[in-house]
Amino acid sequence: MRASLFMASALHIHEDLAGGNDAERARLALVRARRAYYENSDWALAEAIRCHEIALSLADAGLCARARALQGAISLHRGDLRGALELALEAERHAERTADGAARTEVAALKAQVCFFTGSYGEAVSHAELAVSVSDTTEDAGLQIYARRATCMVFANVRVRDWPERMQELLALTIDSGDRWEEAISRNDLACHMQELGELEGAEREINRALEVASTITSGNRFARAVIHSTRADIRLLAGRADDALADGERSIALLTEDASPNPYVLAATVRAVVQARMALGQLDDARQAGEGALSWLGDRLPQTRSLILSTLAQALKEAGRFEDAYNALQRAAELEAQAFRELSELQLSLERATLEIRAARHERDALAAKAGQLAEAHAELERRADKLERLQEQLRDQADRDWLTGLGNRRYLARELERLTEERLAGPLSLAVLDLDHFKSINDRFGHQTGDKVLVRIAGLLCDALRGSDIVVRSGGEEFLLLMPRTDARAAKTCCERIRAAIRQEPWERIDPRLDVTTSVGIASADEPSDLEALVKLADQRLYEAKHAGRDRVVGGDELAPA
Repeated sequence: MRASLFMASALHIHEDLAGGNDAERARLALVRARRAYYENSDWALAEAIRCHEIALSLADAGLCARARALQGAISLHRGDLRGALELALEAERHAERTADGAARTEVAALKAQVCFFTGSYGEAVSHAELAVSVSDTTEDAGLQIYARRATCMVFANVRVRDWPERMQELLALTIDSGDRWEEAISRNDLACHMQELGELEGAEREINRALEVASTITSGNRFARAVIHSTRADIRLLAGRADDALADGERSIALLTEDASPNPYVLAATVRAVVQARMALGQLDDARQAGEGALSWLGDRLPQTRSLILSTLAQALKEAGRFEDAYNALQRAAELEAQAFRELSELQLSLERATLEIRAARHERDALAAKAGQLAEAHAELERRADKLERLQEQLRDQADRDWLTGLGNRRYLARELERLTEERLAGPLSLAVLDLDHFKSINDRFGHQTGDKVLVRIAGLLCDALRGSDIVVRSGGEEFLLLMPRTDARAAKTCCERIRAAIRQEPWERIDPRLDVTTSVGIASADEPSDLEALVKLADQRLYEAKHAGRDRVVGGDELAPA
């Protein structure tokens, strides 16, 4: 059935309808290309361009509008929103000069999608309603199906009240027309709706029917099957069947990437499902590789889609406890979200200006106020999303800077504090101590890691109790802690560290285990207005080594100043 849609790929238009006029041949060629572009976008685009050249030679406004509208639909399918917007505006200007129902339908359908992707949801619904209503005046079943298919995304996402009835109507039209491709996609839409309602068993039954229908198409079903497998991956993921979801997701990606210009929106949604499935299976590195692979393929395109993939990765990394990686992924997502905000703002402005020009020609300037409000609403929504990402970014930054066990800062936190102190050119003496628990490995070996963790948590508490609010204490790794004491000379630092050493020795460790005994060794380095903090850290490490060599449970340093 669908094979006939592609038979013209190697033929010229005049060979398809010998004896017909140029305009009629071009219209029939556009219908074939319109039906085929999801599965064969290269050929459909070539046909649309050729038909536009014919339309220009004939000065046929309706044909020009339809050819440009199809080019715009293909651009949108490939993720080129800016190109789709420009083509939609040009097509609309042509359509203003014709009463051709097919031209008005196809242009309105494209405008509905472009408005939706640029955040003008009210305008998107208006164009979608117009596309459906005009198509119904033509008594062309194929055009009626096309109008409803193109506007499904708008009605579903804006959640118009009668969306379930619209789905059933479209499904009935596809069955009556015998169009198996459209029937398969309609059943996919129905499965998505059931999934949103939480009816997972019904959703899987319907998506399996969609796949059965798609499998009966002998040619031109790759994209349809990719969409269906992608949807089934989401359904099975929600049902807790991560293995099956992963298989569907990878199958969908394989089908999509057979095309040199795959639909990036479906690809991104599928990659997200694959990442989530691999996370559920404990395959964190593979999940991350899948996400990064999709980002590499997308390159500089579609910042909002790339942000979605990174946000999914960030959430997965956060749940795995890899807070620093999660923070970095979320930071990249926030940057892309800001880029998307700028690009969408520019596109909305272009759409606003073009709409104003067209409506001015039709004496509809009163629509400007409504459009301005809609633009403000879209901006407000984007700002809310950006604010949410920023808050989450702050939370992850704090988690990434904290040791998960003790709640103290970690090396990342220390590096930022050292950088801050260097930039502030801190006046006065500065002391730094490196504290290492003696024979801590034997504590873990004798009493177990759980006891060792309790010791580390208590050590953190003792350090915080002994230090001032302006001092900085971090767990630098294992049983080692770093104490940074601004405006503290060598003598005061040694007094403080001796107090800490005594407190650790005298702590009633029998509360954790009657056989437990804990001591610590400390190395101190001090400088008067230091200029090289890294050198100070190295000196403190050296003195810690000396304390260990001298028998442990002692403080070394604090008697002399390091070189300034």
